[in-house]
Amino acid sequence: MVYDLFKLIHVAAVIVWVGGVVTIFVMNARVTRAGEPQAQAALAGQSRAFGQTVMGPAAGVTLVAGIITMLVGDISLATVWILWGLASVAASLLLGATVIRRTTERLASGSGDRRPLQRRLVRLNIANLVILFSAVAAMVFKP
Repeated sequence: MVYDLFKLIHVAAVIVWVGGVVTIFVMNARVTRAGEPQAQAALAGQSRAFGQTVMGPAAGVTLVAGIITMLVGDISLATVWILWGLASVAASLLLGATVIRRTTERLASGSGDRRPLQRRLVRLNIANLVILFSAVAAMVFKP
């Protein structure tokens, strides 16, 4: 019962986290294609707030609930898919808290040439999604 509860919490948090990353990626791509600098700056500011209030906490809940699920379920930390998941969480959080955040802040400031920053943000979000979906695949297929 406790295992199932924390597994549910873990999966629900993953849905919120990955769904948030997908949403921000799609919104940024649409606004970039529209070529409206004020909209891009506004979205960048809102993306940062969304990351701090929704995606960051969901990532934290994912990690904590996953660790509790692992402990309650007596699953070894040395299991490949557990290590893959932990490494993916760390990589995604690091990417989001550093280069994605800095790129978003520079876009929100509205200074300089935006196109290189917009392209960089798209590439960084794609990298983040690859990391996250690889973790989901590892959890599903358990290599």
